[in-house]
Amino acid sequence: MFWKSSLVVGTAFYIAAFSASAQQSAEFDACVAEADGVSSKMLDCGEAEINKWDVRLNAAYQTLLHRSVDKTRAQLQQEQRAWLKHHLSESHRLAADPDNGSVAFLDSQSFELDDLVARTLQLEKRVGGKP
Repeated sequence: MFWKSSLVVGTAFYIAAFSASAQQSAEFDACVAEADGVSSKMLDCGEAEINKWDVRLNAAYQTLLHRSVDKTRAQLQQEQRAWLKHHLSESHRLAADPDNGSVAFLDSQSFELDDLVARTLQLEKRVGGKP
């Protein structure tokens, strides 16, 4: 019984967390709605959305990298490595939470997508000339 209530709470959290993001796609919203609370299907939706944002992040990063020289380039690389290290360690930490059961994967993916969106938007803003 506890497992089912945890899954329901986790599902509600997952939907609420992603619904709060103005950057998500309508396709993602539809996918989550069709998942009907099935965590494996929701994880598939999240993975597809993460893949889209990952392409955008890499494009923005590569653009900035090619525009940068010497110290600025090294600083950008160091900044990206630090972000990636934190991003991966926090995603893994959340996924491995023994107190959260299968909801841990939803929590982890929610963080992963939110963090990826935030970093992508930061880099895209810099590509557009705004620090």
